[in-house]
Amino acid sequence: MTLNIRNLTLFGAMAFVMILTGLTSSWNTALIVLNYGLISAVMALGVNLQWGYAGLFNTGIMGFAALGALGAVLASMPPTTEAWAAGGLRMILALLTGAGVIVAAVLTWRARIAHRGKAVAAILIVGLAVFRFVFDPAVTAIEAVNPAGTGYLGGLGLPILVGWIVGGMLAAGAAWLIGKTALGLRSDYLAIATLGIAEIILSVMKAEDWLDRGVKNVNGIPRPVHYEIDLQNADWFLNLCARWGLDPVTTSTLLVKLEWALLLIAVLGLLILLAELALKSPWGRMMRAIRDNE
Repeated sequence: MTLNIRNLTLFGAMAFVMILTGLTSSWNTALIVLNYGLISAVMALGVNLQWGYAGLFNTGIMGFAALGALGAVLASMPPTTEAWAAGGLRMILALLTGAGVIVAAVLTWRARIAHRGKAVAAILIVGLAVFRFVFDPAVTAIEAVNPAGTGYLGGLGLPILVGWIVGGMLAAGAAWLIGKTALGLRSDYLAIATLGIAEIILSVMKAEDWLDRGVKNVNGIPRPVHYEIDLQNADWFLNLCARWGLDPVTTSTLLVKLEWALLLIAVLGLLILLAELALKSPWGRMMRAIRDNE
């Protein structure tokens, strides 16, 4: 009971501070803080499940967040037709070649043939040479297409909410692969391994401009709420502001941030519900058993 009162007190104090900020400074600032807090709460929920319930100290959270963002970009941005024409098919061939080399190396290693180490080494060396022969010209051709604005293949043009789901699935898939190899480690060793994996993910995303423009940023990512300029050009919104004596620019800014807040609250509530149901399931008991099995 004491813990519940303490939590309610902390939430109440935070709500009071945000309301006070809105009254004395700016409601725009208060809503920005609220939205960033809700985003942080979603990430903290994932940390709590891993570290709090399973006792797994994962320092690669930002790597998974980056993969989530990458998934949203690849799913929701429109395809760059010029880049696809310049090197898209060759890039697909290069990626299939790389995957084929990895599969061939794994199968050769599992075959337990004579001199399998040398055979795997030969497959990897020859495969890398073929992969780079196909991959490098494709990268050059794609990144040369209007590098100031595009220079990458783009996405599938799907709604951004679908992109969020794709990003979550991409992060979950990476987590599964990492878990298969790294969950045998505990304590500091797991932390170091996941930190290294996260840095590898971030380095790849920064370097491969053909995939996500690297550090140049992707502009114009769709969002599931209104754009301020669209509201300011909408007759119904202008009439509403005139009726209530409101400034359209300020009101549109606040309305958009309020839409974000409501959406993020809904997402956070759904995740909390799913987490509570999962923790009460056999999977949740297994997670707690991992923590207790020192």
